[in-house]
Amino acid sequence: MKITLEHIPDQELEVVLRGDTESKEARQVLATLNHAPSFGKLVLQNEDESFLVDPADVRYFEASQGRTYAVTDTGRYESKEKLYELAAALSSKGFIQINKNTVVNINYVRSIAAEFSGNYTARLKGGDETLTISRKYFQAFKEFVRR
Repeated sequence: MKITLEHIPDQELEVVLRGDTESKEARQVLATLNHAPSFGKLVLQNEDESFLVDPADVRYFEASQGRTYAVTDTGRYESKEKLYELAAALSSKGFIQINKNTVVNINYVRSIAAEFSGNYTARLKGGDETLTISRKYFQAFKEFVRR
């Protein structure tokens, strides 16, 4: 693999991959770029107080009764963003939608098991908490885990 850096002052950073973009090497480069750490925080509410929370500390997001909540080890916080907005914005940080109402942080999933219904159960690390991965979302979940 050849890497070229070109310094151009006052220009937005641009990354270009040339060559066989379907190769294993290209997919690894893309995965690395997509999972690059960032310092962005989420602003979440609990009662009348706002908290700055690192996305890595969120176990999962859930939508319930027209509201979106973030579940962490320290509690449940409300988010002003919609579930689909969070799923799109945080996919590069390890979050994937697993059913109509839930987006999970893959780093908190300990194991998965098939159910008779065709759905799957995701057991989370650090307790007995489980989430349902619906059949509709399982293929995307499986591909997300493999990348």
